[in-house]
Amino acid sequence: MENLSWEKIFTTGIHQNLSPLDEQRIRLCNVLNICCLVLQMILSLMDFFWGDGAIMVILMVVLAIINLPLYLMLKAYQYRVGFIYIFVVTHFILMAVAVFNQALGKIDDLQIVVVGLSAMGMVLFDRYLQAAAIVFNVAVYWIIVLVIKDVSRDWTYGNYYSVIVNFTVCYFFICVCVYFNKSILRQFQALLIKRNEQLSQQTLDLQGINQYKDQLFAVISHDLRSPLYHLQSTIRRLNEGNLSLDQSKQIINEIDFKTKDVSLLLSNLLNWANLQLSGYKSVIVEIPIREVVEEAVLFQKEEINAKQIQVLNNVPVRTLGWGDESHLQLILRNLLNNAVKFSFPEGRIIIEAEEKTDKTVISIQDTGMGIGPEELEMALTGASRLSTLGTNGEKGNGMGLWISREFIRKNGGELWATSCVGEGSRFYFTVPNRQF
Repeated sequence: MENLSWEKIFTTGIHQNLSPLDEQRIRLCNVLNICCLVLQMILSLMDFFWGDGAIMVILMVVLAIINLPLYLMLKAYQYRVGFIYIFVVTHFILMAVAVFNQALGKIDDLQIVVVGLSAMGMVLFDRYLQAAAIVFNVAVYWIIVLVIKDVSRDWTYGNYYSVIVNFTVCYFFICVCVYFNKSILRQFQALLIKRNEQLSQQTLDLQGINQYKDQLFAVISHDLRSPLYHLQSTIRRLNEGNLSLDQSKQIINEIDFKTKDVSLLLSNLLNWANLQLSGYKSVIVEIPIREVVEEAVLFQKEEINAKQIQVLNNVPVRTLGWGDESHLQLILRNLLNNAVKFSFPEGRIIIEAEEKTDKTVISIQDTGMGIGPEELEMALTGASRLSTLGTNGEKGNGMGLWISREFIRKNGGELWATSCVGEGSRFYFTVPNRQF
């Protein structure tokens, strides 16, 4: 509890929006305030027991002039005003003490204290205020020396030269030491800020990794387990025997479809996992678009034939694009898989490509179920992974469109779509047609 109270005193005036340097300056003012208060109390007690009480009264006045206003300014978060106040008032008090001692005929060296106060100006202020503080400090020094004490009356050329040199050397060393100390503090502050930024970025990266991990586990635990379970049950039916030849062929076709679904899902998962690795680099090559489309159609051949869907590959032969070919294959497989899934039997799918100035626009159009505007927007932005049954009850995991969007962006392209419920959908995406 005691440590907490002292900490509150030392941190008076500090808030979250301050720079580390200003925080240290405020701490310094609080420490100086406490030290001055303690020193004034000690001197007051000494004067009370061994003096005439005059000094005690003066110290109490000084206490009221310096400590209390500074504390109130810092508490009100007016720390810059507080810095100027304590610096200026301290100098005026020293001049007042010099006048008082001169009137009493006492000898003192208060000008040395004034030189020491120049370090306060170097520490508390920056740039123009710092220069003004030094000029003010020098002026107060010479006012005490030449005006109040009028020591120039006893100077000869030799000691006049000596005083000037000593004063200049003293100031020079104080300024150099404080300047380099502040320079080191600034470098340290810049290093701390850089380290904090790095830590913040690492925190964001870790949060992203945790998010990706959760998504990956969700897909593995649900989307991968479900088709494997159905595949296992289908194989079990086949092993039970007592099936006709037609029934066996039908089950084998089901197994073929399910293994293909699992294969596509695994490809999506593995490629998506690679995409999250910080050291992963895409292999950018020139890609013949029509050939990749033909491979995607061949991959979906059984599903296309099962629904008797007409697929038209209208991509011109010499249409080229730049990107990672494995990514483009996966994008086309996913989009074509969705088109087949949501197409009605004996429907039609049209694949086209159009070369623009700096990109090639590829589109896959179906005559299927279509999708509503809100659901389409959520699917395209990644806000939701839609999992809707196909026209023949085909189950999906909603991952195909989501991961296609990620790969399209990775290869410098865009994804958008138009759709009408009951009439079908048309998905567009772009690939650069020059190296990037």
